[in-house]
Amino acid sequence: MLQRQTQTATFWRDQFEVAPDDLDFTYNLLLDAQAPRTLSDLSIALISEYVRKEDAKIQSELSKGELYQPRNHYEVGQKLVFPAMDFAVAEIVEVRTGQNPEHGEFKVISAKFADSDRVREFAAELASSHQLNNVNGDDFLSEDALLSPEEIYTLYQDEIDESILYALEESERSEDFVEVNGNWMLKDMLVDVHVGYLNIAEALIEVAGKPLGVKELMAELDLDANVSEAMQVLSMNHALSQDDRFDQVNVGAEKKWFLKRLEPADALEAPIILRPTQPIYNRALLSVELLQVEWELDDEWGESSLSSELPAIVPSTSLTLT
Repeated sequence: MLQRQTQTATFWRDQFEVAPDDLDFTYNLLLDAQAPRTLSDLSIALISEYVRKEDAKIQSELSKGELYQPRNHYEVGQKLVFPAMDFAVAEIVEVRTGQNPEHGEFKVISAKFADSDRVREFAAELASSHQLNNVNGDDFLSEDALLSPEEIYTLYQDEIDESILYALEESERSEDFVEVNGNWMLKDMLVDVHVGYLNIAEALIEVAGKPLGVKELMAELDLDANVSEAMQVLSMNHALSQDDRFDQVNVGAEKKWFLKRLEPADALEAPIILRPTQPIYNRALLSVELLQVEWELDDEWGESSLSSELPAIVPSTSLTLT
């Protein structure tokens, strides 16, 4: 059965990569919402956009010609749409008799594709069964047999999130986006929290001698009243997270802010019992089997991680006898 590109694992796992147009879409999505969105929200919205654009492309291409089916009769000059070739459009330039005893009498059409000078041959008036004879244009546009954007996300969440997160953090437009406590928004949406406010927050925590919640700090600050409280909270959390003086800590189920210089030394280091021991050994003495085991374990404190990277496949050496 033919599958649309967005319905395949190959596309999302091996081919999907966030393009500049996708970042434009994400930017406009956040701009219109004027509110933060989680990475999952952004991923599902982008999947939905891919599906919408795919629908529009299929509808546009199907309007340019007849859907190719091997059983049908075609004539020179007729335009066909080939679903198995990403709905490419081609014009028939030649029709001849086919020769293959296994399929009986049939025709061979030569089709020239609109996007290039290439000419390819296809069967026509074919009596043998073929999967392309079982579909029509409506099958590709019907939503009954399609995975929804939410279902696609559930199946390929890791790959999709990884690609989108990389684009938000590392692309040329990464400066346009900020993440605060798992929520993404446009940097321009943040309230201006200048260094004066941060100095006041430092003094408030020092006087209190204990971690304070962001709303406790905001009560003493004069942030922009024209901005919602939720956005003020996000902006304050972002500003504190970007200042090395502050550290976010958990107090029960609540996240609060404290000063790093007031934290006890034991809180800044891993307990001795949790510190890894790093055995030193000569990797040159290990057999190929042990090197493979070492790589599969992938111990971040192991000798291989500290000294050099081991390839996924242990290399072999070939000897040529002369």
